[in-house]
Amino acid sequence: MATDGTTPIEDAPQLAFTRLTPPAKPADAGPPAIVFLHGAESCHLEFTRVATHLTANYDLFLVDLPAHSRSKHIPFSFDNTINGLVRLITTYVGEKKAHIVGLSLGGFLALAFARRHPDLVRSVWCTGCAPFTGTRLWFMQHPRLLSGIVTVASKLATEKTFWATLGGAEPIPGLREEVQGNQNMATLRPVYEELALITNDSLAAIDGTVRVAIVAGGKLDNVADTTAAGVVLQKQNPASGAFVVRNAIHWWSLQFPELFAQGVRAWIEERAMPEEYEPLTTLSP
Repeated sequence: MATDGTTPIEDAPQLAFTRLTPPAKPADAGPPAIVFLHGAESCHLEFTRVATHLTANYDLFLVDLPAHSRSKHIPFSFDNTINGLVRLITTYVGEKKAHIVGLSLGGFLALAFARRHPDLVRSVWCTGCAPFTGTRLWFMQHPRLLSGIVTVASKLATEKTFWATLGGAEPIPGLREEVQGNQNMATLRPVYEELALITNDSLAAIDGTVRVAIVAGGKLDNVADTTAAGVVLQKQNPASGAFVVRNAIHWWSLQFPELFAQGVRAWIEERAMPEEYEPLTTLSP
């Protein structure tokens, strides 16, 4: 099998991941799989506390993206990530199809993966990943400047400052160290270069069979851009939609892990979203 039409599966990158599998049950065909994709600078530890609310019912894969942490040896690109995800899903997921959950960079990658490989996707739940406009787009279009700012800021921030910016999140052992190791120009510049190229036209190319929830953290994400992205996604699939969690920051997998997990579960199980998820688009019945 080829990954992107040209790369044989055996040549695709082997992404590092942590797998959390629920106890097997008699005659169980295996629980649905969820693949988690973290944000830029981060790693699989980002979803540690989210995962505790889902491990009883789902086969979880917490991935380290290329150029990050345990996948640092793999050069970052959307192609490398998507090819690596194809290899992961077709090798380790029994039904060769998974729900994809992504935050920030991970959300953009989840959407790109769904566009290229809808046959491997059961649903997409993503947050903080509406295509950029205005000042945010300008910074992405100047990746050398932005990656330099982030790199310098990371050297100045203390442990206390780092966690204080995350909405009072309880520290996760090891995460700060991993983030510091990933905050450098070599890692971030190619990330920003690719993010600057994503538009709503990219989202419009996602196959109509894929159901997508795109969520904004109301305190830091662009709600208007998320609404616009939701409209585009819903034109492709009427069951798709956009939401905002008003009190959430951008990196809210750390701030509200249980609420984050509740939304993921509701979307996967096709149930009503928690009341904290305010619809930005009108969902189909």
